[in-house]
Amino acid sequence: MERADHIRMEELERGNDTLKKENQLLRTILDAIHESIFVVNEKDEIILYNTESEKMEGLKRKDILGKKEDDVYAQPYYFSAEVTKKILQTGKPMIEQPYWYNLNDGRKINMIFSAFPFYYQGEIAAVYVIFRNMNQIGDFIALTLEMQKKFIREEKDQQTRAPYLLDDVIGINSKLNRIVIEARRIASRNSPVLIVGETGTGKELFAQGIHNASLHSKGPFIPINCAAIPDTLLESVLFGTVKGAFTGATDIPGLFEQAEDGTVFLDEINSMSFSLQGKLLRVLQDKSVRRLGSKTEIPLECRIISATNIDPVTAVKEQILRSDLYFRLATVTINIPPLRDRNEDIRILARYFIKKYSVQFGLFINDISAELLHFFEQYHWPGNVRELENFIEGAMNFVQNEDRILGLHHLPEYFRERLFPKKEVPSTLTLKGTLQNTLLETEKQLIKTALTQNKGNITKTAQELGISRQNLHYKLKALGISGNISL
Repeated sequence: MERADHIRMEELERGNDTLKKENQLLRTILDAIHESIFVVNEKDEIILYNTESEKMEGLKRKDILGKKEDDVYAQPYYFSAEVTKKILQTGKPMIEQPYWYNLNDGRKINMIFSAFPFYYQGEIAAVYVIFRNMNQIGDFIALTLEMQKKFIREEKDQQTRAPYLLDDVIGINSKLNRIVIEARRIASRNSPVLIVGETGTGKELFAQGIHNASLHSKGPFIPINCAAIPDTLLESVLFGTVKGAFTGATDIPGLFEQAEDGTVFLDEINSMSFSLQGKLLRVLQDKSVRRLGSKTEIPLECRIISATNIDPVTAVKEQILRSDLYFRLATVTINIPPLRDRNEDIRILARYFIKKYSVQFGLFINDISAELLHFFEQYHWPGNVRELENFIEGAMNFVQNEDRILGLHHLPEYFRERLFPKKEVPSTLTLKGTLQNTLLETEKQLIKTALTQNKGNITKTAQELGISRQNLHYKLKALGISGNISL
C-alpha cells in the first residue's frame, strides 16, 4: 500500500508540474500579444491582466489582481455593469463593440472590445475581454503599410534575381555536359554570349546560370522577350526616355541602365527589327546608351546575353538578323541540343518533373511506366523540355492518391493525340451495355496490354499499373484473364 501511495503521489506531482508549466506558457503567450486582455471571475474580481493592458492603462497587475472593477477604475465607470456583469448574467457574448472610459489620471481610453463568457462544468465561471486601443490602431496600420512596402520592395528585388545555376541543368547527355563546362569557363569573362536553341530547350536557364557564375552575379538579371514587345515600345524599354521625347514621355531609365553591374538577357533577338538592331549594335560597340530624346551618353555597365530559337547563320542569310550584330553578339556561341538528340535524358527529366509535381500536388508518384517512357522516347518533342514538363504536369492532374507510377492511362486525350502517330491513337470508346460493363472491359484491356508488354511478369505489370501484386491477382481472376504469367 505504501508503495502504491508513493507512486500515486509521484504521478500527482508530475501532473501538477505539467499544469504549472502549461499555465506559465499560456500567461507568457498572453503577455506577448498586442491585444489587451483581462478576465473577471463570477464575483467580478479581476483575475487576469496582461502586459498590453498594463501599457494601455498605466496600471500594474500586482495592484489590481483580486480587486473588483469598480474599485480599480475612476468613477463614473459603467463597463462592469454594461459588459462584464451583464455577460455573467446572460451568458451572451458582445463582439467588436466600441467603448470609451476615463482612467484615474484623467486620460480617455477609446477602444474596440469583444467579451465572452467562460463556462466551467456547465456554469459561467468568468468573463474574458479582448480589446484594442483605437489610439494605437493608426500606428498599427502605418506599421503594416510600411512592412507591406518593404515586402513589395524585397519581392521586386527578388524578381531581378536569377534563381537558376548551371548546376540546375539536368541530364547525362555528353554534348550537354560539355556545353555546361564551356558555360562555366566563359562565365567569368565579360564577352557577349549568344545562346542558340529551339523553343523550350532551356536557353534562359543557361543565361541565368552564366549570370550567377559571373562577376555580375550580385547585380540584377533583366530578361526581355524581344518578340513579345512592339518595336516602337521596345526601343523605349531598352534605352529609356526623357521627358518631352514624345507625348506623355517621362524620365524613365531603360533596361540597360536598370541592369547596371548585372546582366541583360535579350531573348528571341532575331525578332527585333533591322533598324532597332542597328541601334543595339551601336550600344554594344560604344558601350554606352542614350535615352530617347536625350543627347547624353550613359556608360553601359552590364553584360549582354542574347538568344535565338533559329539558326543565326540562316537568319543572317535570310536578312532576319544583321550580320554585323550577329558577329558582335556571337563572340561566344552556345548551341543547346534539342531533347530528341538527348534521348538518354528523357527518363531523368521525366522523373525530375514527376517528383516536382508530386510534392506540389501532394501525391506519391515515384516513377514512370515503361510503356509511357517508350512512347516518350519515340516522340519528336517539338517543344523540348518545356513540352515534356507540360505533359508530366497534365498527367499528374489525373493521378489518384493510391497511384505510385505515372502511366499512359494518366495522359489526357489531347496529349495522347500528340504523342501517338495517328494510326496508333486508340479508338474512342463506345458504350457497350451499362457503364459498369464498359469500365470493366476497358480495365480488362489495359491489364492485358500491360501483361503482354511485360511478357506476363506479374510483379512488373503490377508496378506499371500502380497496384499491388495481390490486387492484380484478384483482378486477373475476377476479370477472367488467363495466360502464361511469371513472377
